Amino acid sequence: MKRLLYALLMLLFIFSQQSCDKYADDYKNYLDNKEVVYPGLARDLRYYAGYLRTKLVWNPNPDPNIAYYMINWENGNKSIRVEAKTHNPIDSIQVIIPDLTEYVYSFSIRAYDHEGNASIGQQVQNVRVYGLNYQSLLLNRSPNILNPYTIEDNKVTLHFNAPDTLNVVTEISYTDQAGSIKVARLSQKENKVELSNFKFGTNVSYRSGYLAEDHGIDTIFTTGSDIFPQVRRSIAVDKSKFREFNLPNDAGPDWGWVITNLWDNNYGEPGYHTPGRDLPLSFTLDMGEKYELSRLKVWQRISGLYNYGNPKRFEVWGSNSPTNDGSWDSWTKLADFTTWKPSGLPVGAVNDEDRKVAAQGDEYIFPNDIQSVRYLRFRVLETWGSTNYVHILEVTPFRKE
Repeated sequence: MKRLLYALLMLLFIFSQQSCDKYADDYKNYLDNKEVVYPGLARDLRYYAGYLRTKLVWNPNPDPNIAYYMINWENGNKSIRVEAKTHNPIDSIQVIIPDLTEYVYSFSIRAYDHEGNASIGQQVQNVRVYGLNYQSLLLNRSPNILNPYTIEDNKVTLHFNAPDTLNVVTEISYTDQAGSIKVARLSQKENKVELSNFKFGTNVSYRSGYLAEDHGIDTIFTTGSDIFPQVRRSIAVDKSKFREFNLPNDAGPDWGWVITNLWDNNYGEPGYHTPGRDLPLSFTLDMGEKYELSRLKVWQRISGLYNYGNPKRFEVWGSNSPTNDGSWDSWTKLADFTTWKPSGLPVGAVNDEDRKVAAQGDEYIFPNDIQSVRYLRFRVLETWGSTNYVHILEVTPFRKE
């Protein structure tokens, strides 16, 4: 009985071995009798954001059999082939994917050898591509409104506020003295920029560029430019065009100090001196053409600084078509001015600071929104010595350019 059982077991073992041998190579039918080969994977696959495009970068695998890479996106509907020109892992392979839409993409990459064997594939996901929607949200860097520009010896410097973190550059377009359009660039780390050979009275526009993400490949500029606060400098009006313009009720001259002395560019005596009359006293001049005035300088009589008939409070009025009757109906008040004594000493006492300021002329600033005028009419309300007369050596209006 034992021998019979042993014989049956031996027959069963032999039969099972033959069955295994029969199916052991069946997998080769599915592999076409070829060995499966997987090329090496790309290393450190990454992306850099762009405007309607992106850049993919990776370090190549040292596998020398890799012939090319295939990049796929949009569920495999789009692809691009990249030849493997290097197998050095310290090199970088960089590929620009163009003609994309503003969207968040996923890209897959496979390496292929010369026999067409493919790597198992890798993906870089959440690749954001930027476009008009993002661009429309960008704002231009703002100027420093409290101090938008400075002018020194015809050199113009524009001042801006600190930029947004991703605002990397601001381009400033302006016109130079030759009439050519020039572009200056303001970096993220700077708050001011110099305009070379600037033509005063022309507009300055600016627009800012952003990197949507750190190390992005495109600087994305705002959809439009803004106009910088107008850069104007003050230059002295051409006093050779000034003419006397007498009106009824104006003060007139006295002591041989005539009104034309006010614009003879002589800052010493004599100047202009009115007769003794009740204040307010007025006098008028014709500048010869219309100007948009920015400031005014007045030189006091030297022999009575901050005293006697030197003006302390006065008004300046302007007109382009004054009536001949001496009334104020055709005049517009441009500004009220008060002269301040630097030292603050009582009337009759002056120091070196007072003399220095007076020698340079007392300066007054006109409001920004005044109209352009040709005729100026001064109306003195108070003198330093509380006199009933007025004396001034020279006046110089300045215009905007």
